Amino acid sequence: MLILLPPSEGKTAPEHGDQLAFDDLIFPELSGERRTLIQELEVVSSLGNAHELLTVGKSLHEEIAANQHLLEAPTAPAWQVYTGVLFDALDYGALEHVDDDLTLVFSALFGVTRLSDNIPSYRYPATAKLPGVGNVGTWWRARLTDQLADYGSGPIIDCRSTTYRSFWKTPPFRTVTIDVFQRVDGELKVVSHWAKQARGYVARHLLQHHAQEPLGSVQQVAEAVSELYEVELVSPTEKKAGSLRIVLN
Repeated sequence: MLILLPPSEGKTAPEHGDQLAFDDLIFPELSGERRTLIQELEVVSSLGNAHELLTVGKSLHEEIAANQHLLEAPTAPAWQVYTGVLFDALDYGALEHVDDDLTLVFSALFGVTRLSDNIPSYRYPATAKLPGVGNVGTWWRARLTDQLADYGSGPIIDCRSTTYRSFWKTPPFRTVTIDVFQRVDGELKVVSHWAKQARGYVARHLLQHHAQEPLGSVQQVAEAVSELYEVELVSPTEKKAGSLRIVLN
C-alpha cells in the first residue's frame, strides 16, 4: 500500500533542528535537483517582485525572506512542518508502528518526501514558475517517474490535488483517488474544505489498519474505508485510476 499526499501551503517553521541533509531524504539521487530548486527559489525570493513571481500575497514577506536561507534553516520531520486540515486529521505523530515508507508527500521544492524526512519551512506554491524551471510539475515528472516506477507495491491511495498529480502519473490499475461528496437535498455535491479533513482521516485509518492487517488490494482499501464513511468504489482499469467516493452525512 502507498498513500500519496499534497503538501500544505501553511507550515510551522521549526525553531530548532539540524540543517537540511539532502542525503537523508528519500531518493538522495535527486539531491542535485533539489539544490537547483533551492538556489532558484533563493534568487527569486530576493527580488522586489518576489510575491508576484511566487503567486503569493505581499503579507507573506517574512516567509519569502526566509526562502533566502533554507540551507541554514532548522529542519523538522515533514509531519511537524506541514499544517492544516488534512495534516491535523492525519495526526501522524500520534500513530504507532507505522511504516514511514508508506506515505509520500509531493511538493514543488523537494519533489517527494516521506513524512519522517526532515525539511525546513518554505514558501513555494506549485503554481509559481521559477526561471529555468517553468512548470514545476512537468519538471519533477521527468525526474520522479523513474525513481517511483518500482517504489512500493499494492494499492495506491491518491489524496493529492490535481496540481500535484501531475508530478507522477501512478499506475492506474492499482490507484484510487479519494473523492468526497455531501448529500444536500438528496443530491451529492462535491465538497472541498471537508474533503481535506476526510482524506486525512482516511489516510490515518488506512495506516492503522495496514499495521494490523496489510491491505493488498483496492477492494480491501474500500472495505477498510467503509468502517469510517459511506463509500462507493469505482474500480480502476488498465487506463484509468479508480475512485473511492466518500459521502459525508
